Amino acid sequence: MKKPEVAIVGIGITKQAKSMDTNTIQICQEAVQKALDDAGMNMAEVDGIAARWPGPGGTELDPGVVDWTGIFGKPFRWVGDTYPQGIPGLLDAAAAVSFGLCNVAIVFGGQAGVLKREHLADYTQPTNEFVEPWGLFTAAHFAMVAQVYFQKFEPDRLKMSYIAAEIRNAGAQNPEAVMYEKGPYTPEDIIQSPKIAEPFHLLDLCLATEGASAFIITSTERARDCPQKPIRILGGSSEWYRQQYVNPVRYDEVKNLGKEAFQRAFKQAELGVEDIDLFELYDINTWEIVRQFETLGLCDEGGGSDFLFENGIGANGKYPTNTDGGLLSFSHTGWGGPNLKVIEAVRQLRGQASGFQVQEAKHALVTGAGSGAQYFNAAVLSV
Repeated sequence: MKKPEVAIVGIGITKQAKSMDTNTIQICQEAVQKALDDAGMNMAEVDGIAARWPGPGGTELDPGVVDWTGIFGKPFRWVGDTYPQGIPGLLDAAAAVSFGLCNVAIVFGGQAGVLKREHLADYTQPTNEFVEPWGLFTAAHFAMVAQVYFQKFEPDRLKMSYIAAEIRNAGAQNPEAVMYEKGPYTPEDIIQSPKIAEPFHLLDLCLATEGASAFIITSTERARDCPQKPIRILGGSSEWYRQQYVNPVRYDEVKNLGKEAFQRAFKQAELGVEDIDLFELYDINTWEIVRQFETLGLCDEGGGSDFLFENGIGANGKYPTNTDGGLLSFSHTGWGGPNLKVIEAVRQLRGQASGFQVQEAKHALVTGAGSGAQYFNAAVLSV
């Protein structure tokens, strides 16, 4: 059976900021409209959405959970509400279009008016049994895994900090990044920033910001009538080891999390990692970037820092990574943050990057989540 072909035909991204004087519904609507304009479509044509939803997947009205049929004033043929963001949202929407559940699907998310600058973001401390009573938070979940790696392999701290510095400096040069003109950073700056959760310093960790983003998926046949270059979804896969941020994390259980997802995604795409021109990886912290490159098989376990330092991840490096500044410097909009990886990959493949542009890029690898979250996802996009 021939594999159905689907593509991303529209993207929309709002201003990204540390905080905003608006609300989540309004900022998501803005992102949706920008994506529709980019695709040359209107909401009447959209018959599928993936967004936080109070429907069959759950009725608890957490922040960001909205009855979007009421907001947009129309019903939908398909609603993705299990994990409606980033790569899971991308793959679910692609499957829905492929199997005729809908013709045009939009995946969107973000937040606004919810962050208090003087406090830790609420969503980094979910009310789970091993989190709320003990004060555990997201950075510490990942630190529990990274500590074992650091003790076992003793990576060169300056070389690992080079990775954070390169990604943050990409954001410092990107006018749309929250951390625009903040920098430049050196590896020494990363190490000298305050220690948050051993082995992570402040500048090793991602942002907590506000803003929204959206992307539209349809068939490649319908894409021919859209004004932008369609970006094909060649393959993707996920791994769900345990429920996120509930059970304590063990390094020996999650050190290779994503290996099979990578293998499946590349097999579907009929490509290898050597064919990838840019890497939009989920950089919730510096070490998670190292772990993903090791899991890709590009270097040995424990050798990721040396490998990336020697080969380069910046504009002139062999492995351009997180070209917009990533979650470290561009933005991380809570539950909608994983969408930003897809947006930047599409921009790069179109040749429309707001930061540094990878020349003649044809294939992009996008990832989400990671070891501390105990789930992972990956997708390969192409012109």
